[in-house]
Amino acid sequence: MTGGFWAVRHELIYLTGILAIGFMAAGVVLAARPVQIEGALGGLDKFYRLHKWFGVAGLLLALAHWLLEIIPRWMVGQGWLVRPSRPRGSGPAAGANLLDGLRGAATELGEIALYILIVLVLLALWKKFPYHWFFKAHRLTAPIFLVLVFHAVVLMDRTYWTAPLGLLMIVLLAAGTVAATTALFRRIGYSRRAAGVITRLVIYPGNAVLDVAVDVGTAWPGHQAGQFAFLKTDDREGAHPFTLSSAWHNDGHLAFSIKGLGDYTRKLPDLLHVGQPVTIEGPYGCFDFQGNRARQIWIAGGVGITPFIARLQALAGTGQGGGIDLFYSTAAPDDGFVGQVRDLAEKAGVRFHLFVTPRDGFLTLDRLADLVPDWIEADIWFCGPAAFGKSLCAAMTSRGLTGSQFNQELFEMR
Repeated sequence: MTGGFWAVRHELIYLTGILAIGFMAAGVVLAARPVQIEGALGGLDKFYRLHKWFGVAGLLLALAHWLLEIIPRWMVGQGWLVRPSRPRGSGPAAGANLLDGLRGAATELGEIALYILIVLVLLALWKKFPYHWFFKAHRLTAPIFLVLVFHAVVLMDRTYWTAPLGLLMIVLLAAGTVAATTALFRRIGYSRRAAGVITRLVIYPGNAVLDVAVDVGTAWPGHQAGQFAFLKTDDREGAHPFTLSSAWHNDGHLAFSIKGLGDYTRKLPDLLHVGQPVTIEGPYGCFDFQGNRARQIWIAGGVGITPFIARLQALAGTGQGGGIDLFYSTAAPDDGFVGQVRDLAEKAGVRFHLFVTPRDGFLTLDRLADLVPDWIEADIWFCGPAAFGKSLCAAMTSRGLTGSQFNQELFEMR
């Protein structure tokens, strides 16, 4: 009975360890922003959601791996379990492998790395942790991952490496190592960076939105309406993702509409000035309005109007917006800002519906259906608060809308 327990424990230690480092490797690869697979995963915003949950899964499995190691040993020390003696000549020392001499260091370093990783993941999940501190702290995950790769390579059973599982682990660990090294040398997204200069700043006090216009010259590769980019205005703060609110006209001009939601974005009107150099990385995202149906319904909540502004600019004067209804729900409208959106919608031929929540209440499916009776025949494009989108999606799918018809840009990147 006792021997069976130790055999099962042995296999579980390897299983949890392999799964833990596998999830971590996949998360590190996604953090490197591999645009080659962006379309398959639905955009970089979806990448970061997967990255988050891969990290959480990897940490939980690593904790299970660690507990399987220490709890039975502690129980042996208490006299509650008896560990069977190993046959003479068994164990790591019997092997003539150079890695055997590193087992002690790999064990100790792996345990220390786990403690640090617990802190880093908890800080990443803590929404009130300031972004600039999160940005700096999260950089430590790259060297921590490399330590855990060392731990896995040294301690993993040699027989696993020649099995199909071992080949998969080699690919994952190699890809994760390349991604982590890229992060260590701060080369993530390097080939997609462009230097620019701020040319115009417009503040809309009614809704606390700041329009930032940037000239990037010929360095920008172009973008589709609805995509986003990382904007860095200060090396200490790091880059923040913002949706581009301008269509691309091959003239070097980009624009962002930034809502003052957090500590950093609320301070931007005081931190930025015309002529200031900035760095832009991108474009990213698959919120591109390329659906299967000509009939479309756009739903924006708050600053989620940004990708639709870019698309309206692209459609302005083309007369191709006749099959589109745009719903804009906002708690704090700015007359000048709303006026610009309304004018763009008119030029694009898009029907514009404004919902001011303190005055009109929340936009619900019933209210939308009253204005657009054929809504179920349309592709839905939503950008706004996650809870708002979840509520609308649930209501629509319960009435027959297919999941592929509801397209949503994710607001949160951490």
